[in-house]
Amino acid sequence: MSDSHDHERAPERAALHHFRDPRSIRALAHPARLAIIDALAAGDELTATQCAELTGLSPSATAYHLKLLERYGVVESAPPTPDRRERPWRATGHQIQDDLDTSTPAGASAAAAVAAAYFDTTRTVAVEFTEGSHTEPEEWRNAALSNVELWLTPEEFERLPEELTAVLHQYRDRTRPPGSRRVRVMNVVVPHLRARPESGRGGLDSAR
Repeated sequence: MSDSHDHERAPERAALHHFRDPRSIRALAHPARLAIIDALAAGDELTATQCAELTGLSPSATAYHLKLLERYGVVESAPPTPDRRERPWRATGHQIQDDLDTSTPAGASAAAAVAAAYFDTTRTVAVEFTEGSHTEPEEWRNAALSNVELWLTPEEFERLPEELTAVLHQYRDRTRPPGSRRVRVMNVVVPHLRARPESGRGGLDSAR
């Protein structure tokens, strides 16, 4: 399984940070650490106290998670505050690449934990926006939520994520334009566990 998650720092800082150890991947899937990664990915610099408000933990417990993320190369120290009383943190700008061998039970289990964690965070973003969409300006009101079923060959299955990523690159690798806001885009390209009987049709699409 290969899975990637972007940090939104400047493109020149972007670099792949590979994780192949199932234990490391599970460590990154911790809810508090995901909340920190998600907050810092926006480009903000936050102290442990500010991150604690997001995680629901104490500042000391949150500092522990920040230290672990620093060890994995995901976050780093930012310049100190003017009064030097607190130590801000920021994302390193690395793109996290999960390279897991899912042919082993440990790898498959870790990959499933990561998938579940990211599905949960994205679901929260989508549900919160949808519930409050009546308060949004008209141009932002309608989120694009779709589900598409395709019949793909192994070669097409391998190529499709690359094609989707190429489309997203034109928006990601640029400076933040005026009037923009942070938008969550999540690609999921995964076969059904058990294929349904073929009906002879070329494909079945459903969008909602």
